[in-house]
Amino acid sequence: MTAPVIRGVNHIGITVPDIEAAKTFFVEAFGAQVIYQSFGPQDPPRQGPEFERAVGAHPGTVVRAQAMVKIGTGPDFELFEMHGPEQAQPVRPSDFGITHFGLYTDDIDASVERLRRAGGTPLTEPRPIPYTTEQGPGNRVCYCRTPWGTTMEFITTPDRMPYHDQTDVRRWQDGD
Repeated sequence: MTAPVIRGVNHIGITVPDIEAAKTFFVEAFGAQVIYQSFGPQDPPRQGPEFERAVGAHPGTVVRAQAMVKIGTGPDFELFEMHGPEQAQPVRPSDFGITHFGLYTDDIDASVERLRRAGGTPLTEPRPIPYTTEQGPGNRVCYCRTPWGTTMEFITTPDRMPYHDQTDVRRWQDGD
């Protein structure tokens, strides 16, 4: 018997307060393309004990819409408009669990400005990557927040990273 082969990350799910506003932000800030919307506010919502059990949602959660969007060549983003009786704020980088998503860009300054114009908030200006494994003269990073508070990161690494001397395994953007 052979072990299953994982081919890569398929998608990342993000809960948003308003599906239309989130789709617009993803298109304006990241140049995303909406692949499809499975259901929307005009359709019956997804809710109830079977749904809650299947996805691990808090009792009383209602999903009003779902859409799949694509940004470049990485995994897709599945946006859910969910509302629940005990909905928490977006996680902070210091919380356990998935804390942010990162987007590779060839022009970090223009990407941060585009995000700002679309309603996002940069936490700093683009800055050099602080890790010795990823440093290089042009390698920079900038963490930002979406309008609903999800943390995201822009990264650019045009220069060779020192980790290349430690392993033959390469990060996605360093692939052949």
